Amino acid sequence: MGRSSIPPFPPAPEVRRPLQKMSGIEHLMIAVVSTAFDDLRSADVRQRDTALRYFFSDPETHVLSFPSVCRQMDWSVSAVRRRLKQTLSPWILPIESVELESHSRL
Repeated sequence: MGRSSIPPFPPAPEVRRPLQKMSGIEHLMIAVVSTAFDDLRSADVRQRDTALRYFFSDPETHVLSFPSVCRQMDWSVSAVRRRLKQTLSPWILPIESVELESHSRL
């Protein structure tokens, strides 16, 4: 089996932007993504569902949307989503249903 072409998430420390060089909004963006990531493992179904929607169906309509954060932090939206699916698939199965639900509303 070859190496994955998907970058690790969160990025390795040596490729992360130094904290001193991050703006206030970037710190807030990291906090929002970190909270959503923690919520994916929550026992609270509503928190978990909200986090799934944030990562997999949140449109780029506001500065803290997942796609906006990825663009600001130079992360690939699709690569992070693939990594999340790989990481979470044993615990959270309805990821595809969240994606399908979001596409049916368009």
